[in-house]
Parts: sequence; C-alpha cells; structure tokens
Amino acid sequence: MKHNGEDYLLTIWELIESFGNVNEKGVSQRMGISLPSAWEGLHRLEDEGLINIGRTGISFSQKGYLQAFSVTRAHRITEYFAYSYLEVPWDEVHASVMNLEHDFSKEMLLTLYRKMGNPTYCPHGNPIYPSMKINEFEAFQAEEGRYHFSRQTLEDRDFLKKLFNAGSIPGKEVRLERAPDGIYISGENGEIKLTGSMVHAVRLKF
Repeated sequence: MKHNGEDYLLTIWELIESFGNVNEKGVSQRMGISLPSAWEGLHRLEDEGLINIGRTGISFSQKGYLQAFSVTRAHRITEYFAYSYLEVPWDEVHASVMNLEHDFSKEMLLTLYRKMGNPTYCPHGNPIYPSMKINEFEAFQAEEGRYHFSRQTLEDRDFLKKLFNAGSIPGKEVRLERAPDGIYISGENGEIKLTGSMVHAVRLKF
C-alpha cells in the first residue's frame, strides 16, 4: 500500500492521542512499513513545515496540527459513513476507508457530514472533532470494577475484531479485572486480555 502525507499525519495524531508521544519507530510499526521508509516520509513532512522531529519525539507545527486535525476529522466522518451506510463491519471500517477518504473534496465531506445528521463520534467512539475533550481514562489507570466502554483510540483491525466479538464496544458496560499476567475486560459476549499498548488505547468511563 502506498502511503501519502495525510496517512502519516493521521498516524501521528492517533499515536499522540493514544500515548502522548510518538517517534519514528512507532510510526513505522503502526503503518506497517520499514523504518527507513518511515524516516523518509516523516522528514518530507518536516521539510514541508508540518512536523518537528526532535530527540524526545515528533510534534506538530501549528500548520501541521491544523492539517492533521482536518485529516483526522475527514477519516472519522468517512468511517461513520462506511459503517452506517455502506455496512462495512465495525472491525474493518478503519482500514477500509484509508483510500476512500482521500477521494472526497472538503465541500463533499461537509455536505456528507450534514446529510448524516452531524454525528459526534466515529464507530469506535473517537470524536469527529478530534480535539473534543472526553471525560474518560485509560484501562491501565482503572481499578477493578464495572465501567462503560468509551472508545478505542488505536484502531488496530485484529484487536477491534476481538473487542467486537466480546461485545466491548462504545456505550456498552464492561468489567475490568486485574490479574498477575495482565488486565482483562469482559463484555456481554466474552473476555479479552489487554496486551501491550492496548492498556492505554482502550478508554473507559463511569
């Protein structure tokens, strides 16, 4: 799959949203490309004045933030459209729209958004206005107990499928349990273990 600058901006936004910071290795792993390819793409964005690459990680310039905001919003609007109107499965919609979202002009996207009733969230619970604050917390921070599933910030296809099959989707009640080998959440259809970065990407609320 060929990635353009917008794919990089979306990836950087998602990783910062999920973990608070991002580096070249994280972008490489998230996009499924080699580290040299990621390095080349990221430095192209830096040359365009969209990001800053420093010792502590990657950050947006003001220009880059605004462009990444627009890209992320377009992605989430397109996800909502694909899930609600094209019946793309919940766990597949993120990957399915990665090409489609680039085909809409800004005017077409705004019209589509209005026609759909100005939805607030994408199917995975992420705000369509990406900077919107949500009263939530990471699964990693939660004590054992019952919560409502808020969202999945890092839309990994395989993990989304596990969440969906377990019934752990936005708005549903889940139970979090801590065990010596990790953190588990149980939905209405089953239990899954939160591994690696997913303890931070799964967000819960009361």
